[in-house]
Amino acid sequence: MIKLINNELNKVKKSRLLFSQILFVVALYIMKRMSSNSIIDLSYNLIPFVGIMICVLFGGIVSNEVENGSFRYYLTKPYKRWKVYLSKLLCILIYVFITLIIIITSTVLLSNYYDNDYVIKFFKYSIPVIFMSSLIMYLSTRFKSQSLCVGLSIFILAFSLIISQILFGIKINIIEYTFLPYLDFSIFNDRVSLSNMNNELGIHLCLRNGIIIDTIYFIVFFFIGCYKFNKKDIKN
Repeated sequence: MIKLINNELNKVKKSRLLFSQILFVVALYIMKRMSSNSIIDLSYNLIPFVGIMICVLFGGIVSNEVENGSFRYYLTKPYKRWKVYLSKLLCILIYVFITLIIIITSTVLLSNYYDNDYVIKFFKYSIPVIFMSSLIMYLSTRFKSQSLCVGLSIFILAFSLIISQILFGIKINIIEYTFLPYLDFSIFNDRVSLSNMNNELGIHLCLRNGIIIDTIYFIVFFFIGCYKFNKKDIKN
């Protein structure tokens, strides 16, 4: 498994990974210089951009191999397909966790302040990004086009809350049990607005439900994507 993970990491240009991580540090520094808000609060704003970055960097993690024919490589190796699929997902998750740790470390250094509660809250608010890793893997397995996969995943990430509010407005409250309202946990920072929205729409959005739902859908998309990957036509 470790060999498979190293192989996946080598496929992604390390310079791009490093550049993207440096970009977050620079963005955090600029935000600190230009805003009067606490850098602790500002750091949460970078979490959705980590999601966008993994969409761009890993949107073609499966589809590119199908398109260029390198997918046939797996026929020549004694690796089970589910292990290959899992190694690709772990590759994305490794990037996510390293990036999150870099953001947290930079925040602590720039603020000269460390608090365990901040670290725990930051990782809790990052759960939607972890879910997006599984969704991106599924989309890249489902579609042959990298551009379609990247565009669709970024669209979902950027407009999920707006779409959810529209559906809630027309009384399609079942959307509460999908991942759509839970792709940006920053909505839980403003408890007053969240409480008013819950009361007006007759729903119950909360952090606890978001964590549970995102975790369930992470597992669901992993198994569906793994099944699709196992059935992938090698001739494509």
